[in-house]
Amino acid sequence: MMSYFNHRLRRLHRCNAVVQERSHNLGNLCNLWFLLFLSLSLVSCDSGDIVEGGYSVQDKGKVVKLTARVSGVGSWANGYSVALAGFAKDDKYATMQRALPVSTADGTDVTLTLNNITEQISTVEFAITDNLRKRIITLGRIAMADYEDQQDTIRMDLGTIDLTMFGALQQGLFNVACIQCHGGNGRSAAGLDLTEGHARENLVDVPSTRREGMMRVVSGDAPSSLLHQILSEGGEGILGYNHTEVVSSQFKENAEEVRDLLDEWIGTLKVEN
Repeated sequence: MMSYFNHRLRRLHRCNAVVQERSHNLGNLCNLWFLLFLSLSLVSCDSGDIVEGGYSVQDKGKVVKLTARVSGVGSWANGYSVALAGFAKDDKYATMQRALPVSTADGTDVTLTLNNITEQISTVEFAITDNLRKRIITLGRIAMADYEDQQDTIRMDLGTIDLTMFGALQQGLFNVACIQCHGGNGRSAAGLDLTEGHARENLVDVPSTRREGMMRVVSGDAPSSLLHQILSEGGEGILGYNHTEVVSSQFKENAEEVRDLLDEWIGTLKVEN
């Protein structure tokens, strides 16, 4: 009898060992499946975008910061922007830009910052651009090549600036290409002073001293205005000096846009009764 019980006890121990072994193997199998599932989950979440965004280090380029006290921003019609813009060499269209809100009140001190400026950008300009970011007229400009070795923020301070359409023409056309002969250094060729504070009163509905019967600017009528004629292609021989060439050489990338803006301004003038 005793040998019978000993035999049954040994069988029971063997069964218990088998159960424990199988449980251990089953546990290992479950652990294996869990690790496989976890690894697949991590791979499925590991996209290139996430790795790039989290771990890559990019050269953010240079920074230009503009400061100015502005007025007239809201006077521009839809389709135009007053913007700090970056242009590649010989390109009429801005590669990047930051525009002032049209709601900017007169007399506001503004700051515009252009970040991540790469070596492809040749100039950064405070400019009027159209809805395609094409340069219309430039009000301030810096050449990035002049700051090639500068690591700090490049600053452009324009002081107080009138950003109405006429103000843009004063800053971007007359001050750049005209006042050297008309009002600058005390010299006013043909009695025409185009310096700030004098240009409008010397142009609008004022008879020419060089062409009898013509007005320098005829309110609301660009084609009849002498200023339009002498600056347009074909107007080289109207006066003794080639004003057309002045515009073409000074504004190599946007001469047509500057002339069109001048005509648009003349078209907005109302005839005084």
